Amino acid sequence: MREVTLFWKRARLKGLDISEIIDIFKYLEFLSYVKRVPKDVRIVVKANFCEGKSVSDINELYFLDLLEVILEPKDSNDSYILLVRINHSVSNLNARTNGTSAAPGSRLDGEGFTYILQGPPMKLRIVTTLARIMSKPDRTSARSLDFNLTSDNSLLSPKQLKLAKFAYDKGFFDVPKRIRVSDLAEQVGLARATISEHLARIEAIIMDDMFSSFDTPYVPPEVIKLMLEAIELDYQNSPTDQKRGMTSMLLNIRDNIKHEMSSKVLHDDGEASSHDEMVEFGIQEHQQHLSQINQILEGNLSSLN
Repeated sequence: MREVTLFWKRARLKGLDISEIIDIFKYLEFLSYVKRVPKDVRIVVKANFCEGKSVSDINELYFLDLLEVILEPKDSNDSYILLVRINHSVSNLNARTNGTSAAPGSRLDGEGFTYILQGPPMKLRIVTTLARIMSKPDRTSARSLDFNLTSDNSLLSPKQLKLAKFAYDKGFFDVPKRIRVSDLAEQVGLARATISEHLARIEAIIMDDMFSSFDTPYVPPEVIKLMLEAIELDYQNSPTDQKRGMTSMLLNIRDNIKHEMSSKVLHDDGEASSHDEMVEFGIQEHQQHLSQINQILEGNLSSLN
């Protein structure tokens, strides 16, 4: 299991489909799930409103419905405890993965929006990719949820775990190192080259687990395909106000996909001989998905007119 934290500053939120949330809430914190079904994700939140705003303003948000006021504040320093329904493509995709979930501590505050997700690395990548392709986070971090490494739950094999622990205890990973590879090899009774290879492999496994699940610079076509299929499901039978918000979100996604693709080919120029050709090559690779977005938008806009 992994935990990924994404953070967007308030200024960046203003360009998103959820921008109105910062005009209503001064503080909003996720506390727990009550129900997790796509299009009907019910959560308990702690809320403080901006001056002049109240619980009645929640229904102005296309993706949020107030279901119950659980607790009202006793004074201006207290917070509301609310039961709300959230119906947004990110939360719906999160529910559909059947493995990822938002974590307590996810919140909107004076600095911005912090979104904490937990789940298996591959499923986590799908949800975080959708969040990132909607708007690039200002900060991203990840960590393992279980630091108690044993032969039952470790990423490493029992032999790798034993060697890593031995090297750690001897100070190999200290800065500066307290033992050389040659001395370590002598104490273990293996060749220096063998020990070096094993330690390099151990470091590669740990680093891949730490970083591969949340910050890939390139979004594979199959991941975008899964995202678009989920968004298309959300469009079906959605009310008009929700379709307007989702249209804004899709326009952002379309522009960001183009940007992602042009960035990718700058690292993979192949036969392209100019910047324009590299950008065009990247766009062509995902043309099917961009066309799918356009089709959803065209159908949605015609239904709104």
